[in-house]
Amino acid sequence: MDYKRFYLKLSINIFPPLLFNRIYLKSISSDYREMNVVLKKSIFNINYYKSIFGGSIFSACDPYFPIMYYYIFKNKKLKVWVKKAEINYLKPAESSLRLNFKIKESQVKKIENILQEKGKIEITNEVNAINTKNIICANAKITVYLRDLNYKY
Repeated sequence: MDYKRFYLKLSINIFPPLLFNRIYLKSISSDYREMNVVLKKSIFNINYYKSIFGGSIFSACDPYFPIMYYYIFKNKKLKVWVKKAEINYLKPAESSLRLNFKIKESQVKKIENILQEKGKIEITNEVNAINTKNIICANAKITVYLRDLNYKY
């Protein structure tokens, strides 16, 4: 058992803003390039129309890409944060949602090269929030800023 991933998953799942919105990290790949998240519909995150509140959907999209980058590049001392986020709500979320966060190997190589050359990068990733009928209810674009703190400018 990989205790580092276990404790990361546990700490994210008990983080109050995610816990109270019923956002659960279900799995983390061994290389940290994929995370699967579920946003469970509940009385704590529905709006007047009985669909999931947009803020809860946005919260489910927000923290995962920076965490993934932090662990992918754990051999570097990085500052990592969400610089920009954009979400498009496509359909009312009338059931629980699943989100699959993925970072491709080609992105990792690109980031490594740019960090070596320039010391910083902004990279945009997308994630879809998909309901139980396999319909995309929201699409988010998350721009993550990475800066190598050891880079000499």
